Amino acid sequence: MKIIKNIQLDIPEDTGRDFLKKLMGGRMIPRMEEMLAQKRAETIDALDPGAVYNAFRIKDIQGDSVFFESGYIFKGPNISKILTGSEKAVIFIFTLGENIEKLAKTQKDSGDTLGTIIVDALTTSMLTLTGEYVGRIIKEEYLDREGYGATCTYSPGQYKWTIEEQKEIFSMVDGSRIGVELNQSCLMVPFMSVSGVYGLGPEDKINKTRVACDLCPRENCIGRR
Repeated sequence: MKIIKNIQLDIPEDTGRDFLKKLMGGRMIPRMEEMLAQKRAETIDALDPGAVYNAFRIKDIQGDSVFFESGYIFKGPNISKILTGSEKAVIFIFTLGENIEKLAKTQKDSGDTLGTIIVDALTTSMLTLTGEYVGRIIKEEYLDREGYGATCTYSPGQYKWTIEEQKEIFSMVDGSRIGVELNQSCLMVPFMSVSGVYGLGPEDKINKTRVACDLCPRENCIGRR
């Protein structure tokens, strides 16, 4: 199991702007631009991203079930589709840290609706940046060394992979090593955390789905890519 701490993200000046524009119906007023810059600085100060991941060899895929040599099982039509053709799966968890959680709660409790929306846009964008960072590390480690290709990522809670599958994810990778736990509803704490899987295998065999959104019919989803 690999642990990554002290992650230094390259955060562009316009981070959060595109997501915020989607939330606001495509337009930004000057006041929002000013607040975005202010909240961006506060959010960056609170960042403490970390990640943990591990690779598992796939034994077999039958119907909607993915069987690992270690005895773990994933169940769901889309995760089995994503991993078809893969020989391994890298299971990961990453987080922005508990200070971001405190910042978001303080912002929400303040009653400042616009500020809350802006912080939400920033943290969502920073989760994406952290995911891209972790993805690059995983691919550099496994693709170069083993000559594999990688599938897109997929996470519990996405279309046709139930949130209860988080229990299997957290059995395979110890999220507590970076301060992430599951609550009774199978939600991660801190909330600004993501878990998921990459499939790894020969380029001519792995699933070529571009992004997870391609498997989902919710065309008006604000997070659609």
